[in-house]
Amino acid sequence: MLQVATEPKKATAMENETLLAVDNIEVVYNEYVLVLRGLSLEVKRGSITALLGANGAGKSTTLKAISGLLKSEDGKITRGDIKFDGQIISNQEPDTTVRSGVSQVMEGRRIIQDMTALENLKLGAFTRKDRAN
Repeated sequence: MLQVATEPKKATAMENETLLAVDNIEVVYNEYVLVLRGLSLEVKRGSITALLGANGAGKSTTLKAISGLLKSEDGKITRGDIKFDGQIISNQEPDTTVRSGVSQVMEGRRIIQDMTALENLKLGAFTRKDRAN
């Protein structure tokens, strides 16, 4: 699951504004293995979007590209752009991506299993500018 968060904005026309745009990206692993080609998607502010597909279709690679996690597996975006809230985040370092409001929640991996659900949520919100205690 990909989690995106922004500071609250006024409703109205902004609700239809694009929050996340993946524009014709190409992802390559190990400098020659083409995994994604020509992938585009758009997420409107305030909407819920699902990424569905068969095993090996590129769902995880897409989320890693958005989250900035491709480098850890020797991958990179070689074409296209990813924009979050109007800013290009393609091939950005993961910590910078998180600070901009995008994070990836690893389902079923129990990354920090000795923490409560509330503690995990607080950890995920740590870099938010509008965080509440």
